Amino acid sequence: MIEAPEAGATAVGLRDGYSQEQWGPWKSHSLLLQQAIADLKWQDAADKLLHALREHSVIREGYLNHDEFSALLHRYPCCSAAHHEVFFELFDRNQDGYLSEADFLGGMLAVSPSTPHTLESPAGQLRMQFVFLYYDANRNGQLEVQEIAKLLEHVQQLRGEAPTDTVAGAQALLAKYPEPFGFAAFFDAAQRRLVTGIAPLLRLQEDFFAVQAAAAAAAAQAGGSTVVRSAPSPAPEVSAGGRMPAPTASTPPVMDPLQSLDSLPGQDYFPSASPGEAEAIALSLVRRLMELSNQESLDWQQNLDLATPREALLLCASVVELLKREDSLVEVPLPARVYGDIHGQLLDLLEFFNAFAWPDKRRGDIWSMSYVFLGDFVDRGAYSCDVVMLLFSLKILYPRKVFLVRGNHEDRLMNVNYGFHENCILKFQKDGDFIWERMNDVFEFLPIAALVDGAILCIHGGIGDCIDTLDDLRNIPKPIQVVGEITASTTHRDRIVLHALWSDPTENDQILGVHPSPRGKNTCRFGPDRVYEFNQRNGLKLIIRAHECVQHGYEHFAGGQLLTVFSATNYCNEHNNDGAMIILIRDEDTGEVKEHAQVIKSGSVDTSHGWNNRQFRAPSPLRRLEAAIPQRSEAAQKEAQRTIEFRGGSWTFGANSAQLYQQQ
Repeated sequence: MIEAPEAGATAVGLRDGYSQEQWGPWKSHSLLLQQAIADLKWQDAADKLLHALREHSVIREGYLNHDEFSALLHRYPCCSAAHHEVFFELFDRNQDGYLSEADFLGGMLAVSPSTPHTLESPAGQLRMQFVFLYYDANRNGQLEVQEIAKLLEHVQQLRGEAPTDTVAGAQALLAKYPEPFGFAAFFDAAQRRLVTGIAPLLRLQEDFFAVQAAAAAAAAQAGGSTVVRSAPSPAPEVSAGGRMPAPTASTPPVMDPLQSLDSLPGQDYFPSASPGEAEAIALSLVRRLMELSNQESLDWQQNLDLATPREALLLCASVVELLKREDSLVEVPLPARVYGDIHGQLLDLLEFFNAFAWPDKRRGDIWSMSYVFLGDFVDRGAYSCDVVMLLFSLKILYPRKVFLVRGNHEDRLMNVNYGFHENCILKFQKDGDFIWERMNDVFEFLPIAALVDGAILCIHGGIGDCIDTLDDLRNIPKPIQVVGEITASTTHRDRIVLHALWSDPTENDQILGVHPSPRGKNTCRFGPDRVYEFNQRNGLKLIIRAHECVQHGYEHFAGGQLLTVFSATNYCNEHNNDGAMIILIRDEDTGEVKEHAQVIKSGSVDTSHGWNNRQFRAPSPLRRLEAAIPQRSEAAQKEAQRTIEFRGGSWTFGANSAQLYQQQ
């Protein structure tokens, strides 16, 4: 039985005299354990663990020493034998060589692969306290440079990232906080997403209860004889310097769902993915949306359930392997359709597919058409998870025809606040935080630009003040990290990434040069002269970008050499804007690449409930150019006009102007 902590008791296992400033939200182990067991409905699991403890408790009744703990884990091999000592030392809060019932239960709950890593929950906080203690190898109550660097190194290994200078990363993190970097700072850094990728750290390799059940079933099949499973292949020896083994680069106790889907948060057990399974999930998801979007009843829009947590993670695992093989500037063949911002507005995206063409072999033009999606798939809209899963599915099914380009909202620091994180929690419940982390891991492998037929650059934001050649966008090592701010130490490559995702054209063609951006000091606005010079230097016909809401869904700049496209209608139910998609085709007579727009008029279909009711911050204002552009004569209008299709009418616009005229 776990006893409640006494009133005013300090956290067990910590030295007296630690300040509130240093420890902040640290809570009593026993209190968190009680709350977590109640919150997760873990009482049956706790009873099973206590029964296993008592079976193996010999020297001191109700306690486990190191050898007894190791014997229990050998009997139920849920982790490598090399990690037995790591876990024992970590669970032993009093460092007296024995695990009490509370020690054992708290530790096993914290490292279980089925325990959600949600910071606001008791179980999530308990995990955070164990993670902090694990990396505080010298137990001095603070994380120092080498200890933070080790944590960052383990996160890199888990994500399959190329090694970087984690010491520099640790120093940059420490610079944001006054000394010491105690638990309060660690918890704050995790909340602010300055440190990410913690959720899979410090986990058992297999679920204890699944292993226990398998052992019992095997014993029953063998006629009651004891059957002991082989432990997972042992990792190299873990050093045990001091009172607690120092974390080693080669053996972090972690769960890696992108590599192995055997154990996922909130689930007991899943078999490994079979060949073709991700493709089958992707095809089923696309076909289901196809059918639902053509139903007269709209009930499906209120409770859309496209995939299980395991299926969502399988899509992540499959698509990231495709994205790893693509360059940061991906080459796209003609003809092509180019979509702008979607922002979680699935209903508009389905409306486009149904009105014009699906990227599908049965009901679409996928064999003869490439598809480019220019980022900002998530946030603000109510269907961010569904949009991501649909786009991942299309990429898996048609990897050489569908191209996903990163936007500024495909970034943890953005989408933790603007709706994507909340949408993941709402859709996947206790698995939501974990799935949000993995989807953001995938985003870091997206290209930051696409080049269509060597002549048209497609990019989310723009060329800023530092992107001068196409080579600036090529060969950027993945995963691509987006820095939080520009400082004196920011590299040229990091500036390129920021400007590709964040920069905008100036207000109109009369404003030349580079100017500060209202979005902040990390980016800028670039004038038409920058566009002319860039296109001429690189032999380009056009730049297509997204990132700004425009009234008619598309808008020209720089004498027609840059085109903004925005694909979500009535942005956040505030702007009453149309949504557009651009088609790029080669003219049969001239051989030139030409662009045409297909438009969904705002209000042609009611998609208002596709936007979140609450917004973290009001949407950016509409981009407006008309006031700065003089009216042309009727003859000039007729000379330059081109016709653009849309549902319910047509538009004409001047080839060298952003001014639009509606046909009556």
